[in-house]
Amino acid sequence: MGKFIQGCMRIKDLTDAQIRGLIDANLEQGIDVFDHADIYGGGECEIAFGKALKEDPSLRDKLVIQTKCGIVKDLSCHRYDNSINYIVDSVHKSLNRLRVEKIDRLLIHRPDALMNPEEVAKAFDTLYAEGSVDSFGVSNFSASQIELLNSLSKHKIECNQIRLSIAHCPMIEYGMNYNRFNDSGIDRDGGTLDYCRLNGVNIQCYSPYKGAKKSFIGDNVRYYKLNKLLKELAFKYEVQPNAIAAAWLLRHPAGFTVINGTTKAERVAQIAAAKDIALTRAEWYMLYHACGRKLP
Repeated sequence: MGKFIQGCMRIKDLTDAQIRGLIDANLEQGIDVFDHADIYGGGECEIAFGKALKEDPSLRDKLVIQTKCGIVKDLSCHRYDNSINYIVDSVHKSLNRLRVEKIDRLLIHRPDALMNPEEVAKAFDTLYAEGSVDSFGVSNFSASQIELLNSLSKHKIECNQIRLSIAHCPMIEYGMNYNRFNDSGIDRDGGTLDYCRLNGVNIQCYSPYKGAKKSFIGDNVRYYKLNKLLKELAFKYEVQPNAIAAAWLLRHPAGFTVINGTTKAERVAQIAAAKDIALTRAEWYMLYHACGRKLP
């Protein structure tokens, strides 16, 4: 899997030309994976993307389409649904919205407390057998939840989408604060980082530029030290600060993939420049410290 994925959560209000421009900008950088979900824009994001594919059918063979299902937001109740009927029906609806015959990779968006792993396995079997989905993954799943699915499905989980950034990295913090009586030493990760590395599950980092509430890029109130250092390193490497933030994730030996949510074609190349940056060990730790963290 490549180093970047284009997130499509916010494309519903773009014009047809802007969506095509975003697709082309990614392909020019060698980024061919486009991430969707049935709930993004209430389905409108998939519809908008599907329109671009209809207008130029030759695009389909150049792209890897990834979508997610499992979160239900309707008037009755906000809930999760990992039942076989919901998964299969959701995929069929996504196929129609995207105007494609097959989804390259399907992710279960959130773990459902009422999830029956046998049902999920049957859903995977059904979708694979009918040619609707090629491969499978999850989002926001713990190591044990992935293992539960893998124990019953012949279609092994290939990726796990997790929120991860310089400003939000509890799974990385825990590894350096193990067996300590401090907040960073609390295992909020359930061993997911190590599990994914041991089992070849690619970690896709979403919200890679987000802090506690919003983007930390340019937020000099909450993240003054971090932005100061990002600017200094950006000057050194002749890139934009967001490329340094992405390079911090790419420097980790787990082989993270960064999901970019930008809707501006011109920013794609700016961020993709991160793939050519090899932060030194000292620079990586300086950025880690810049969020106010201390090592034991």
